[in-house]
Amino acid sequence: MNIDTSCLCLEITETIFTDDYEQINKKIDKIKEMGIRVAIDDFGTGYSSLARERELHVDYLKIDKFFADKLVEAEPEKSITGDIISMAHKLGRTVIAEGIEQEYQKKYLIEHNCDIMQGYLFSVPLMPKEALKLLALTNRTDQDKE
Repeated sequence: MNIDTSCLCLEITETIFTDDYEQINKKIDKIKEMGIRVAIDDFGTGYSSLARERELHVDYLKIDKFFADKLVEAEPEKSITGDIISMAHKLGRTVIAEGIEQEYQKKYLIEHNCDIMQGYLFSVPLMPKEALKLLALTNRTDQDKE
């Protein structure tokens, strides 16, 4: 497909993990040798364990939408989302929050040093051509700010 593999990220869910981390890491390492990054998707809703996450050779920890939704319901000081971000950073992971739909969520995540955010606040799902147009527009807007 002539795609630059450094632009790819494979998202895997926690439910595929077993206790054989050595075997899982061998497969993850082969994927990473190709230049593809690896993310744990839906963190916090399956068999989440920070001890398990520490053992895996992944690049990203993707926080499930459940935690973004809880930001709307809970008082900020009672939310554990910021704690999850902090712990993931201590494990050396880049943090992605999915399901961001409101400015309030975005503000909270920025204040708690979330690395990447995804959701309808930024864009609805797009077909490839429309996504490329949005990226080109975003790139131009960022250059205008410099």
